[in-house]
Amino acid sequence: MKRLPILFILAAFLLVLPWGASSGFSWAQPRFHPQRVPWEHLRYHAKNMMVELTAEMQLQSLPAAQAQAALLKSPQGMPLQASGPETLHIVLNMMIDFAFRDPVNISNAVWFNPDDGAALGRFRLRRGEDDFEKTYRFTEQGVFRRNREPQTKEEARLDPDKWPYFPDNFYPHDLASVGCPVATDQLALIYIVSAAEHLQGNQPLSLCVFGKRQLHRVQLKPEGLQPLKVDFIEKKGQVETRRKGELKAVKIALAAEPMASGLEEPENFSFLGLHKNIVIFIDPASNLPVQVTGEISAVGKAMLKLLEVQLKE
Repeated sequence: MKRLPILFILAAFLLVLPWGASSGFSWAQPRFHPQRVPWEHLRYHAKNMMVELTAEMQLQSLPAAQAQAALLKSPQGMPLQASGPETLHIVLNMMIDFAFRDPVNISNAVWFNPDDGAALGRFRLRRGEDDFEKTYRFTEQGVFRRNREPQTKEEARLDPDKWPYFPDNFYPHDLASVGCPVATDQLALIYIVSAAEHLQGNQPLSLCVFGKRQLHRVQLKPEGLQPLKVDFIEKKGQVETRRKGELKAVKIALAAEPMASGLEEPENFSFLGLHKNIVIFIDPASNLPVQVTGEISAVGKAMLKLLEVQLKE
C-alpha cells in the first residue's frame, strides 16, 4: 500500500477545516465580561456632504423573567431561554438625514445573554422611507419574524399598531452543523467589543451574527493601536467631564461574510447603517468604543464619533 504524500494529506485536512479554523481563530465560544463594559448610554454623530447621522444606544440589565415576558411568542422552533438570572437589553435610536431625501428614523431593540452574546429577541422599527415594524424571536432551529408595513402614504402616517400584518417568516439554521456556538445580533457587537477581553490582547474573535434574514460569519480583528482625536462629554452621576485630545485606540476591523441560506441572493451585512470597511476604535484605558467608521451604500464614507457617554455608577 502506497503512502500518501504528506503535503496531499495536509491539503485535504485544510479543505475540511471550518472557516474559523482555517482563518486562524477559534470557533470556541468566548465568554464575555459585563463588568468590563463601563457605559450604559452612548451617543454618536457623523456628517458629510450627503448625510448626517445620529445614533444613541442605551444598555440595561433586566431580570431574565422580565425579558422573557417581553419577547415574541414564536409558533415555530424552540425559543431560546436566558442563560442566567439577568438578560441584557440594548436599544438603538438612529436618525439618518439625507441631503436630497426625507430623513429616516430607526429604532432597534435586542435582548441577549451577557455571557455568550446569544440573541433572544429583536424589535426593529423604521419610519420615513420603506416603513416597517419587524419583531423577531430566536429559536434553536432558526429565527421567527413577524412583520407589518403600511401600504399607502396615509397608512404610513398612522401609528405602527395600525399597519397591516404580512405573512410570518421563519429563517431556519442549524448552528451545530455550521460550527456556531450561538447566534448573536448586529447591535450586540457594540457590547461585545467592550466586553471581549482578548480583543485588546490582539486576539481576533469569530462570531455568528444574524442579519435581517440570514447568518453571517463576522470577524473582529485587532489591527494594533492608532492615534485618534476625541472630543466627548463623559457623565457619571451628576458629574460631567469633557474628554478632548488624542489617545491611542485599539483599531478593530470588522469583516462579514454571508453564510449559506435559502435566500435567492445573500443580503448585505450592516452595522449602525454602515455596510463596508467597518472599523471600531476602542479606548484601551476605558473600554469605550470612541469611534466607528465605514461606508453607507450610495452615500460614501461616514465617521461616527462619540459625542457623549453615560457611565455606570
